Amino acid sequence: MSFAASGADLDGASVEERIARLEHDWGDLDDPGNPLGAEQFVAADAERRPLPAAERLLDDFRLNAEFVPGELGGRLLRLDALARVLRSVFRRDASLGMGYGMSSYMAAAVVWAGGSAEQRRDTAELLLSGGRMVCAYPEPAEGNDFLQNSFTTTPSGDGFLLSGRKEALNNASRASSLLLFAHPAGAARDAGDGHSAYLVRAPEPGSPGFRSLPRRSTVGLRGCLVNGVEFTRYGLTADQLLGPPGAGAELAARAFPVIRCVGPSMALGCADTALRTAVAFARSHRSRSRASLRTPRTRAALVDAFTDLLLCDTLALVATRGLHLLPREGPTLSAVVKYLLPTVLTEMVYDLSIVLGAESYASQGPYAVFQKSARDLPMIGLGPVGSTASRAAIVTHLRRLPGLRAPVDEEVPAALFQPFGQELPGLRPEELTRAADVDSLLGTLESTLWQASAADGGELEKALAGYAAALDAELTRLRRAGAHLADRPEGGPGLRGFALAERYALIAAGAACLGVRRYHSGSPDDFLSGPAWAVMVLFRILRRLDPGTPEPPRVAEEQLLDELLHRFDDARSYDLYATLIGR
Repeated sequence: MSFAASGADLDGASVEERIARLEHDWGDLDDPGNPLGAEQFVAADAERRPLPAAERLLDDFRLNAEFVPGELGGRLLRLDALARVLRSVFRRDASLGMGYGMSSYMAAAVVWAGGSAEQRRDTAELLLSGGRMVCAYPEPAEGNDFLQNSFTTTPSGDGFLLSGRKEALNNASRASSLLLFAHPAGAARDAGDGHSAYLVRAPEPGSPGFRSLPRRSTVGLRGCLVNGVEFTRYGLTADQLLGPPGAGAELAARAFPVIRCVGPSMALGCADTALRTAVAFARSHRSRSRASLRTPRTRAALVDAFTDLLLCDTLALVATRGLHLLPREGPTLSAVVKYLLPTVLTEMVYDLSIVLGAESYASQGPYAVFQKSARDLPMIGLGPVGSTASRAAIVTHLRRLPGLRAPVDEEVPAALFQPFGQELPGLRPEELTRAADVDSLLGTLESTLWQASAADGGELEKALAGYAAALDAELTRLRRAGAHLADRPEGGPGLRGFALAERYALIAAGAACLGVRRYHSGSPDDFLSGPAWAVMVLFRILRRLDPGTPEPPRVAEEQLLDELLHRFDDARSYDLYATLIGR
């Protein structure tokens, strides 16, 4: 079955409509009688299997259409919209989000980045007919040892012979198509420019030269079907080559920024469920309990978690929209997202576990989904270009930072910061491998600081201006340190470089937060229009940069707690969008 999107499927409003439909079809996550409720997902996770009813729902929704560009009959026009739709899936089950969704998109992204017209058309048809894809990316030297396997090819007539293995590929046993990177036999593995990419129809079991390796058990994402593949002189034809010979590194460089941004942004749905479970636990306890909402410790933990989700979403928003609007800056922004979001979200869930106490380990009952989320979140960050490689990419940018020109304010579009912004230019993958001559996000700090300082407001506006000034001072210190880094000989990032990469990531997140507040185009009475959330986000960022950062006004925490409880009662998401869920 193929699917061609109608015009209505491609306009901005339809994103909201599709999310609303999907949330309605899921039903109430907390309802034990719901066949798509948390209790069923937890049970399937314990049995290390996907939930069939959930996969059928996504088949009916035709989720794969979200991964296919509009010009090829799908719904993919904007990466921020793709991430939002998939958050609905991750909110129920991260294994489903990774296994049904992200695995296919990680492969398709390479085809969209450099495949021929025929390969793009065939891939679109495969996905729109319900097929799955798997990609065995080459792992950078700074990446995960767990994934350090490789493929090699040797010429054979008009084609190639493929050999090698990958130990852990999500959904390899159910994929219709494999996207493989291989280097010529005898070439050094780290010679990235020697890799080629191949788009291969999945071999049938028992095919000569192919062997499916046993399934791997994982601590998190237990419902994912992870196994390896092994090839021994397996024949490939010339038309299975994706792009020119030796262009694998270029294709991966075009695809990495996209998957670095979209994957962690989707994962906010998983963290949202963890926070919602902690709020439910706190509300169920009497006032004398240490877990009650009346206790300062519980209130602070919940507000901090809500703030961290908003922090992560402002950065994810700017990075995903930046790939459309500022593509040359996309690789750095995406590396920041890939590093910072898994770090913040994993720490967030750990802090929430203190609220639940012993119930954070529950494997059954109303709070069991919390333990599942706590196991799943760190696994979402495992994969190509993980934390170490992302920080290394940021260090490379820091070495160039002193030589970048200052952006003109008009060069940074307001659409970069607007959560409900709709039309964006199409992706230009070739731009993602061209060096930027400016750092637009950091460049917005000066004008945003001026605006915050000029605001004639009350206690919260003054606090926001003070935090913005402190962030700007941190940026000044970072620039000085970056200049010293640029003067040093090229080499590995080192501990100093990694520490500066973390500071850069936090400052970038603060700039994203200020930009979202500055360019908010919604009602002046809504939550994002007020300063409280931005005050709390900047405080959380600055406290990581400087533990001596003064506390925010008490009213900021009180307003976030009120919003937190309102969204819980009204069944709305804890990200920038406050989406109605499970209705």
